[in-house]
Amino acid sequence: MKDIQQIIVRVLQNEVTEDEMSIFFDWFYSSQENKDLFFQLKNIYDHRKGGLMPNTDEIEASWSRLMQKLQNNSELVHHSATSKRRRLKLTRGQAVAAFFAALLIIGASVFPFRKKQNPRWIEVRTTSSKRHQIVKLPDGSSVQLNVSSYLKYPRKFKGGKRQVYLEGEALFEVTNNGQPFEVHSDKQQIIVLGTQFNVMDYSEDPYAITTLVKGKIELQTFDASNKIKNRIVLNPRQQVFMDKNTGYVALSEVNPENILSWTTGIYSFEDMPLEQITDRLEKKYGVTIIISDEKSRKEKYTGKFSAQQPIEEIIGIINFKGQFEYYFRNDTIVLQRK
Repeated sequence: MKDIQQIIVRVLQNEVTEDEMSIFFDWFYSSQENKDLFFQLKNIYDHRKGGLMPNTDEIEASWSRLMQKLQNNSELVHHSATSKRRRLKLTRGQAVAAFFAALLIIGASVFPFRKKQNPRWIEVRTTSSKRHQIVKLPDGSSVQLNVSSYLKYPRKFKGGKRQVYLEGEALFEVTNNGQPFEVHSDKQQIIVLGTQFNVMDYSEDPYAITTLVKGKIELQTFDASNKIKNRIVLNPRQQVFMDKNTGYVALSEVNPENILSWTTGIYSFEDMPLEQITDRLEKKYGVTIIISDEKSRKEKYTGKFSAQQPIEEIIGIINFKGQFEYYFRNDTIVLQRK
């Protein structure tokens, strides 16, 4: 990473390295204008968290509105923290251009239906809140949709099969009517006849997790050219973790009660990396959590919290050893190792 534009985008994606985070903090704290710019970019990024990538018209409209607001602003010049660090320059327009370019690249491999909406389809979006939503499908199947998630399904299933599209997390209870039922998400699809399973696949996350409660499903993963890479048949109490960047998949035995606890307002974590826990917290509470070093992001935690608990209390529980210094700014939380 050689420039601040790319580093800002990686911070928003929570994929930043320790060196990049150091550069980001130097830039962020160098002026109030830089801070304001970061939070402005973050707000644009958050617009896509609860659903799909905006279509081209929406991107252009957002671009025009933002450029109209910023056109009279002067060039933003950033200082170097030490004499060894080169001087970084960034205009607001350049930052926004780099940001939108990154979003377009991120979204290019996601669902093809993003480009065109069809009135025959029904779309359900949930936001970060204290309630999930139950959706009844035309065949009698039900979907319990978690926060910050998106579900798309037809008003009527046709063609001898049932297809739905998911971005986010949902618990499916599928009726067996003899027709295949398919769940399409970012880089995987699931084929079932009648069963209960949980899928967590947010397009901005680098991983997807599928857990079978009862019945049987076949999970298919795809490579960059959309060719099937893996076919995995799951039995009850099995879970597949997929790394969407590398295509790596891991099959394990789990306790479904822990996985489904979110449907009762409880989020359970067992030996889970902190970065995955904060991913869940971001979607639940509508915040951005920045962890300054990679070692802390990979550390594993076990515990649970209630959806009724305030985010400040949960961060305090994570910091039970006092290992972090942390602060809140608007809806961004920074955890920095002491």
